[in-house]
Amino acid sequence: MKLLLVVLFASVAWAQRPLTVAVIDKMYQVYPMYRQIQDYVINQVADARMASSARIDEFHRDIIMIKSNYLATSIRQEQDLITQINGQPLSVNQQCLSFLRQSAEVNMNLAGVSYSTCITNAGDSLVTTVKAFYELLDTDEARYVGVGLFEEFRDENVFFDPQRIISKLENRVFRLEDYPTHIGSEVLDAVAGLSNMLENIRLNYINCMTLGEQMLRSALQLGLLQLEQTCNGNLIPVAEEAPVPPNVGATPEPTEEPTPEPETPAPEH
Repeated sequence: MKLLLVVLFASVAWAQRPLTVAVIDKMYQVYPMYRQIQDYVINQVADARMASSARIDEFHRDIIMIKSNYLATSIRQEQDLITQINGQPLSVNQQCLSFLRQSAEVNMNLAGVSYSTCITNAGDSLVTTVKAFYELLDTDEARYVGVGLFEEFRDENVFFDPQRIISKLENRVFRLEDYPTHIGSEVLDAVAGLSNMLENIRLNYINCMTLGEQMLRSALQLGLLQLEQTCNGNLIPVAEEAPVPPNVGATPEPTEEPTPEPETPAPEH
């Protein structure tokens, strides 16, 4: 009986202000649409984040492979010079040969500085690029997610002029019906832009490493010339071997142990 009286009292109270009731009804109409848009936008942005993660992983793998190839080439060039120096007979000025070894070490260290500069510059560019990309995604997401439905009540009075609030809510419905499908193409463009930026960083890294390797190559070739002209040595014939770059991250294959042959029983006497 008490519950029935409460319901009747509430019904009478609502009936006194139908426009205020209409405000609540309009809010119930709006918020499910808002949820659909939030879910759509969040899913689109999440897909873009996953795609960017794959691009960044590919970028790291490429940089590591490029670095390993350049290091393998530089080490081979150094070894070629050291082999020539160490292959000289004792009749060649040994102090001169010692200077050449020191020169080779200094030039390798200088190349190491150059190579480190290349990769740290690439790393700095990567951080800047990825940060700008995620800020763009956050901006797109914030345009539709986290924006409250209650802004229409600011500076309004639900009892004094509820029709103004209803009008604002209807305007919100109109805007929400313009479903933001364009954000799908926006995030795809953002991912494509990230890929292009990463490719530019990769090419700049290759150019930087190429310049450093060329300077090292010239210095080591000068060492070969100094071996002949300054130290009065002679180049020794060396078998050509193709450089094999290190396979970074590879797991060595297990070697198979030979299967022992069965023992032949000794003949009985």
